[in-house]
Amino acid sequence: MPLKFVGITLNFVFLRCIRVNDKPVFKKILNTFGTKILAAVLNFAIAIIISQTLGDTGKGTQALLLTTISFILIFSDIICGASIIYLAPRHSFKKILVASTVWAALIALIMGFAIWLFYPKLAPDLVAHVAILSFISSLSNINFRFLVGKEEIKKANYNTLLQPVLLALTLVIYYILLKRTDIYGYVTGLYAAYGGTFLLGVWMLRKEYANLRHDTDKDYKPVLKDLFKYGFLNQTGHFVQFFNLRLSYYLLDKYISVGRVGVFSNALSLAEAIWIISNSIALVQYARIANADDRKYSQKLTLDLTKICLLISAIAIVVLCLLPAEFYVFVFGKDFGEMAQLIRILAPGILLYCVFLILGHYYSGIGRYQMNTFAALCGLVVTFVCGFTLIPKYDVTGAAITSAVSYTVNAVFLFVFFVKESHFKGRDFLLTKSEIQNYIAGLKQQFLKQPTENE
Repeated sequence: MPLKFVGITLNFVFLRCIRVNDKPVFKKILNTFGTKILAAVLNFAIAIIISQTLGDTGKGTQALLLTTISFILIFSDIICGASIIYLAPRHSFKKILVASTVWAALIALIMGFAIWLFYPKLAPDLVAHVAILSFISSLSNINFRFLVGKEEIKKANYNTLLQPVLLALTLVIYYILLKRTDIYGYVTGLYAAYGGTFLLGVWMLRKEYANLRHDTDKDYKPVLKDLFKYGFLNQTGHFVQFFNLRLSYYLLDKYISVGRVGVFSNALSLAEAIWIISNSIALVQYARIANADDRKYSQKLTLDLTKICLLISAIAIVVLCLLPAEFYVFVFGKDFGEMAQLIRILAPGILLYCVFLILGHYYSGIGRYQMNTFAALCGLVVTFVCGFTLIPKYDVTGAAITSAVSYTVNAVFLFVFFVKESHFKGRDFLLTKSEIQNYIAGLKQQFLKQPTENE
């Protein structure tokens, strides 16, 4: 789907559903969406380089490395996570920085030792790299979240975009120019990416770093208490959802082979790119609902956004499903022809998960975070049951079925509760003929006026 079409579509969606023309906010949203699109394109290029150079086995090892780092970051983000955004205006920079840095170092050491002890399939030197990289990534994330907390959204987006840029450049040098073929090119790229974004963040926050020595207050108990309080609640849902989304990688590695992880991870990552649309729409939805006192308005907004999101996402996923196996072999290499079949199996679950994302942001916006956690727990039960039975028997096909069913359960759980409390009917979620006509007319209007806008 062309970037211009998606951007204009989101423009129409926001102005139609939110009913407010807040241009500064909208520009931040478009900047964020554009950053996500560019990052997704770069990550797609990264996947191609690794797949073409290292094959399915190397891609599987890369996927497990990145997933294991993400697993460590779940625990690190109890202190270093989104709670920093909320607490940045409420506590001094030094207190939050010191508390979160010490916590990140402690988690990296503990989790690195635990992975070395309980996951022997990962080479000891790679375990050391995973622990160190998770710490550097945490430092980079601390800076990023401070920037967001200060509402420096554009700077934060630049910081985010630098990471895949540096990683892609490193891989081009290591694998294409130097013609080397080992996983350490990716490890080197992660050091460059995480280290580069950390240094850029330090430069963007140079005034805060320069003033560190002026803070003489040594009482860290209040900030630690607040960071843990808000972070623990937030990360509980993330912890459950991590296994819901990525347990299949480890089960494939355990029961089949690391090469099958590579094939499945490429298919899943490409299918999950559809969620960029949902996440971009949900960003506006969450902010709007969090500042709205009218529950009925919030429910109607959520209904409208869900319908529009499903329409746009369905178009995108149909295009993805129509791509033949030969396309994936050409792009990723001879080991990845099965991706076409896997994406078609994943498609229904990927599409329904868009509903989960929109409804989940509704519940977050009204402060009922536990609903998302309960939905994720239901999905996790499915992942465990299906994963341990289907993956050993059906290989990557079993993994795709497991993920699709789990995503569907996530969406159905929130859908049932939302319908029950909003008193909407299931048919209310279907786009009517008049709504589709109005939507097309609105898009035409946006396209026609776009070239003449001068904002």
